[in-house]
Amino acid sequence: MLILVLISFYLLALAKLGNMCLAAVQAYDTATENIEALNTAELKFQDIMNSPSLDAACRKIDNLAEKNQLDSALVLMITKAWSAAKESNMMKEEVKDILYHLYMTARGNLQRLMPKEIRILKFLLTIEDPEERLCALKDAFTPGEELEGKDVDNLYTTPEKLHNWIRSMLDAYYFSREGTLISEARDLMNPKIIKKLEELNQLVKKNFM
Repeated sequence: MLILVLISFYLLALAKLGNMCLAAVQAYDTATENIEALNTAELKFQDIMNSPSLDAACRKIDNLAEKNQLDSALVLMITKAWSAAKESNMMKEEVKDILYHLYMTARGNLQRLMPKEIRILKFLLTIEDPEERLCALKDAFTPGEELEGKDVDNLYTTPEKLHNWIRSMLDAYYFSREGTLISEARDLMNPKIIKKLEELNQLVKKNFM
């Protein structure tokens, strides 16, 4: 009997070690992907900044958006550059204006490329009342005619797709807290928003899945 107990304990320990190894490999792969994405974004950023004119730089951003290559890491770099210039007293106003236009161009393109699930989430996160939030979720999961505009969005998705986006954002946040994700991205994650995402995550799982 004692031997069986020891064997069981050994197997459980082995399984736990295997899970830990798998998690470590996955964490390494994710970190490597983020480093590669950051390096690629830096090359794109340098190419944009080396443009002969502001119009040419904005066109490069537009072209990247058309090719679906305007990733969040690049937009983050442009945003950080504009933010640093805005706060600097030594930066020339001409340079600030250029970075501002690049920032607005990137932001506008990113808004157009933003998945509808993210736009739905951004709206849901503005709702404080739990009952109103639940009603908004029901509306988001009710198929119908979709309208997309500058001021008004009428979009719908599935609980599974929205839940996947929520989980991806939460996983990225908690993974970054270990210090292996891009630090600039971690700085943009507001703990209050994360708390609301956790609540939304539970709400979707409990009521719609």
